[in-house]
Amino acid sequence: MKLNTLNRHIVTLGALAAAIVLTLPTGASAQRGAGGGARGGMFNNPGVRMWTLVDDDLEKFTEDLALTEAQTESMNALLADFREKNEGGLERYAGLRERMDAARGGGAGGRGAMQGVMQEYRQVMETLGPVLEKLHEDFGELLDEDQTKKLAELLQPPRRPGG
Repeated sequence: MKLNTLNRHIVTLGALAAAIVLTLPTGASAQRGAGGGARGGMFNNPGVRMWTLVDDDLEKFTEDLALTEAQTESMNALLADFREKNEGGLERYAGLRERMDAARGGGAGGRGAMQGVMQEYRQVMETLGPVLEKLHEDFGELLDEDQTKKLAELLQPPRRPGG
C-alpha cells in the first residue's frame, strides 16, 4: 500500500516537472542548470526523493535499509535537527504536495492555479533543494556499503511498463 503512495508522489512530481518545463521560457530554463533549477536539480535531487520516503513512512524506510539501533538513533537526531532548521520550508512543501494531489484529482482552479503552485514550488525548492541534498549526503555517511546500495535502489524513480 505504501508503494502506491510513493508511486503517486513520484508521478505527481513528474507531472509537475513536465508542467514547469513547459511554462519556463527557453532562455530561463537553460540558465537555471542543474544547481537547483526546476529542470536540473529539483527532480533529479536524491534528497527530495529521500525526504518523500522518510516523510511518508519513516518506519518502513528504516526497515528497508536494515538500519542498526545506533544508525536509527543517529538518523533520528539528524532528522530532528533538519526538521527544526527547515520547519517553514517543510510545511510549505507538504502543503504544495497536498495541493498538487488535489489538482491532479480534478480540484478547482485550473491552469492558473497550477501555475501558481508551480511558481511556489520553484521558490520552495530553491531553499529546500540544497538542504535536502545535504541531508541525503549526511545520511549517506551513516550507512555501510550494502545500505548505500539499497538506498540508491529505493531512490530510483519507478520504471514505466514498456519503457
